[in-house]
Amino acid sequence: MVRVICILALSLSVGCGPTKPGPAPAKGVVKTKAGVACEGALVVFHPQENERINAAKPVATADAQGNFVLTTHAQNDGAIPGDYGVTVVWPGKTAALASSLSLSSEGSSSSPDRLAGKYGNPQSPILKVRIEKAGNQEISLVVEP
Repeated sequence: MVRVICILALSLSVGCGPTKPGPAPAKGVVKTKAGVACEGALVVFHPQENERINAAKPVATADAQGNFVLTTHAQNDGAIPGDYGVTVVWPGKTAALASSLSLSSEGSSSSPDRLAGKYGNPQSPILKVRIEKAGNQEISLVVEP
C-alpha cells in the first residue's frame, strides 16, 4: 500500500511546474525592395524579452526564392512565441565566381555581406517580428542593399 501511494505521489508531481511553450511554426521570405530573392541569406531571430536574451536563437538560410523555415531546436521546428529582432547577412559571391560569370551589379559583390552589415547588428536590429503562439505562416522580410 505504501508503495502504491509513493508511486501515485511521484507521478502526480511530474509536470506540475509551469510549462514553457514549444516552438511554433514560422517561415517566411527575404527579398530586396526591388523584389530580388536573397538566396543564401542567413536569417537569425534574436529574442527581445529580458528573460529570453540568452535563449536559443531560431535560424534559417534562404533558398533560391528567398524562402526560409526557422529552426530552434530541431530542423524546421519554428520559433518560441515572443518578440524578436531579426538579423540578415547575405553573403556575396566570391570574386572569382563573379568575374568568371560576368554577373550583373546586384550579384557581383565580393563583399562578405551584400547588405554591408546594415541588417547584421543584433543589439539594434532594423527588422522586428513577433511570433504568435499559433505560429506565423508567412513572415516577409524586406531589405535594402
